Amino acid sequence: MHSRTNPYSSRIKERFLLTDPSSSKKTYHIALDVPESSLSFQVGDSVAILPSNDPISIDRILHLIKASGSESFLDSRSNQTFSLKDYLLHKANISRINSSLFKLLSPSSDLLLPEKKTELSAYLQAHTLIELLERHPALISPPELCRCLMPLMPRFYSIASSPKVFPNEIHLTVAHVSYTMNGQTRFGVGTHFLCDRADIGSTPIPIYIQPSNHFTLPSDPNASIILIGPGTGIAPFRAFLQERIATQAPGRNWVFFGERNRASDFYYGDFWTELEAQGRIRLDLAFSRDQAHKIYVQHRLLENKKTLWNWLETGSYLYVCGDAEAMAKDVEQALHKIVQEEGGKTEEEARRYLKTLRTEKRYLLDVY
Repeated sequence: MHSRTNPYSSRIKERFLLTDPSSSKKTYHIALDVPESSLSFQVGDSVAILPSNDPISIDRILHLIKASGSESFLDSRSNQTFSLKDYLLHKANISRINSSLFKLLSPSSDLLLPEKKTELSAYLQAHTLIELLERHPALISPPELCRCLMPLMPRFYSIASSPKVFPNEIHLTVAHVSYTMNGQTRFGVGTHFLCDRADIGSTPIPIYIQPSNHFTLPSDPNASIILIGPGTGIAPFRAFLQERIATQAPGRNWVFFGERNRASDFYYGDFWTELEAQGRIRLDLAFSRDQAHKIYVQHRLLENKKTLWNWLETGSYLYVCGDAEAMAKDVEQALHKIVQEEGGKTEEEARRYLKTLRTEKRYLLDVY
């Protein structure tokens, strides 16, 4: 059984941009090579990637603390001994720093005063380990440094393929994360590893499956499903539709997808439009920047409120995947309004209706 402590070593089989070069973002399709007998999973599951840090950054850290990297370090979490370089590469979070490390490097700083707690938190959030070591030069031993670093956590990605269609692959839809802070370009650890640093066919990609105990297709193939997945939230729904077609499930399928521009950001556009042309799905699209006023998936829900209410009342399952911060809340508000207006319910009754859908596992969320 593969797990975080015993991952399966995969390789990238294929990687290409889903976005056009004219897009304001970069989103990749990545296929991992996974022989059929190695890992078992079902649609709705996620794959955990155990990324490594950028070797260039690790070399810079070793230079700053005047270490060779061959020094040994006993990790109390795993009770394993690593070379310093290996520990920093594979086990340590070098992007986020904590107050204990700051205190070690700058014990007399005013930011350590109790009344400066908020300022210290903001400072630590805005600086990487390298920046901290450059700004606060101090002789710190490798064990001291390692003990202060938080662990490098796995990154979770929704599986975007059905094992019935791609038995030897796991597909991912990965939004490349990069931003500028303190005049320097920073990258997301997981996406930089998968999209930039890992070589196709050769770099080991340690993975394991994170099962979803709820976010999967209904057991009844006749059930109708409503899939709301803007951005990379569309990933599991590609797997859902592949599975439903492979099993010839007769249930109705309604897909809501949204992004910035249709011409540059319509992920798997050919797949969705072909299914729509075949009458296999109903497709509603929201491209926020293709017109003067912003249109998001929640607006498409409200435009189709009568039909949506009818689907819900006749037993449909509703799924939402993607951004938890804004999108999921906006979708919830739109659904609440639809239930109120089309169901003739009070605010409290509408709230209870959506709660019942959740209890019945007919309103399912995979948000992050």
